[in-house]
Amino acid sequence: MASPSISDRGKAIHFHGRESILRDFRALCDLVVKDNLGTSFLIEGAPGAGKTALLDECADRARQSGWLVPRKIPVRSVYDTDEMRCVVGGRRKFKFLRGTLGGWGLGWAGGSTISTPYHVLEEVSKPLLLVLDEAQRLHALADRPGSEALLAMDVLDRLHNGGIGRPIILLAGGLGTTTEAFRRLSISRFRGGCRHVIGGLKPDAERAVIRDWLTLSGKAHGDPTVWIDAIMRETHGWPQHVISYLKPAVRRILADGGRMTPEGLADVLQAGDHERKSYYRLRTDAFNELELRALMQPFPVGRAGGSTSYPEIMESLKGAFSPQEADRLYWLALEKGVLSKHGNDYVIPIPSMHAWMEKHYRNRGVARDGNVRSGRSQRKRTNGLGLER
Repeated sequence: MASPSISDRGKAIHFHGRESILRDFRALCDLVVKDNLGTSFLIEGAPGAGKTALLDECADRARQSGWLVPRKIPVRSVYDTDEMRCVVGGRRKFKFLRGTLGGWGLGWAGGSTISTPYHVLEEVSKPLLLVLDEAQRLHALADRPGSEALLAMDVLDRLHNGGIGRPIILLAGGLGTTTEAFRRLSISRFRGGCRHVIGGLKPDAERAVIRDWLTLSGKAHGDPTVWIDAIMRETHGWPQHVISYLKPAVRRILADGGRMTPEGLADVLQAGDHERKSYYRLRTDAFNELELRALMQPFPVGRAGGSTSYPEIMESLKGAFSPQEADRLYWLALEKGVLSKHGNDYVIPIPSMHAWMEKHYRNRGVARDGNVRSGRSQRKRTNGLGLER
């Protein structure tokens, strides 16, 4: 079975929802063309929220409007001139030329000198959309050698604030740490309507996606309402979970000649449940049991989707690990999507994953030696019987 992180990424076969985000993106495209300037558009969300599919939908709409949309750019392209040149211009030949700014710079074969990534961008004549997926990886740029970090900051600042003098949008998608990654590179404010945090699909959009998969991809006969309702009870709008159930659903319906039988539905629900739990294990496989128990400790008992605070998370982690290890685990949990920032608090972003983690990793606390203890954060939420107050 393919890894969920690979098989469920990418362009949506049947795209519905996210209308307000697409409206904001369309308005921004019109604005930067009108003003001949550029800026950034950020989409944040937990793993499986559908960021990549939304990036692809935005890219398709820009392309249909005449924008130049190259392949997704790697993070290094914001400081590596050759990488940016390859992204924007394809694998065209280039040569080194003595530049007017001193030193050697990259130049198009038979063309002008190109010294930095933003010089490459200045050469573009059409409106340009740069798509940066997994943009939380910008964090690492702040730790690059001095010249590379400074160049990355300069290029991002010019992209973000229209300093290249061309209609260019940096469309970035990443986990909930992406805003902090931009902030580390001195990009702290986004234009209104240019930063969106996404979660599950709204019910109408989820229903439309499931219906299209069953009837268009699966060629189902008759009314699919029973199947739609049964799948929605399991997925709660989370795009990754929706796909986990719909792929076996399409296979079963096609195998049954378009018929939607009760037996087929039962098998689909079982297959989807297995895939969903495999996804949870994939997201948590970087942690051992002790670490996951410490991460679960500060969350309210019996409330999937409940939140906790940064001090409570760190109190729990430092109660079991050294301060340095606690900090590493905190950032790893954010990177893996086990934790996600929600306003001023933190959540396990997928409620059903929260319930799964509580079932497998909840206890009264974890001491440094791995023994169960009663933690202060836990006592604030439970009485002596372990019941929520």
